[in-house]
Amino acid sequence: MIREEFGPKLEELKTEVQSKGWLTPKVVYGYFPCHADGEELVILDPDHRREELVRLRFPRQPDERNLCLSDYFRTERGGDVVAFQVVTVGDQASKVAEEMQEKGDYSRALYLHGLAVETAEALADFWHARVRSELGMAADQGKRYSPGYPAWPELTDQKKLWKLLDPERNIGVSLTSADQMVPEQSTSAIVLHHPEAVYYTVKGAIPVA
Repeated sequence: MIREEFGPKLEELKTEVQSKGWLTPKVVYGYFPCHADGEELVILDPDHRREELVRLRFPRQPDERNLCLSDYFRTERGGDVVAFQVVTVGDQASKVAEEMQEKGDYSRALYLHGLAVETAEALADFWHARVRSELGMAADQGKRYSPGYPAWPELTDQKKLWKLLDPERNIGVSLTSADQMVPEQSTSAIVLHHPEAVYYTVKGAIPVA
């Protein structure tokens, strides 16, 4: 069924999306000097390295390996570097999907929404690979973490990322009062370069879908 029915529909939708420009990939990212201070990561101004821009506090695992994201950074002031990225494919696909739903074309609306979400995730992966390349990292070195997920559950930290990268001005991605991204098909993340970085769960942290 996937090969004979959904496969051709997906390819047809991809062609339509490309021809009509419903997906517009955009990225803003940057590198910042930083250092760990306990369970906080201190982000410094790239031009004035003595000036502190923001602090990000990460929870520590109360059991198992006792992991915390700040542990993957050096403690010497400004002795390390961290990358942040925000990517989006724009809001046109959402608008078109809503129009499809209003016309009763629910299947195509669902397919288009799913394609937009997957494209945003693919763009995030693609740019993560770009960061790895620019930092001279191995293809599988380091990890990417997003606010609202177990290792970094504090969604309000989105505001701090917006202070650093200004995605609203640069690529048109804003935040709602609940710190959700608009357009919906967007992702934000911190990119760690440490070779021992792993994905893990902090007990009691609730992932945000």
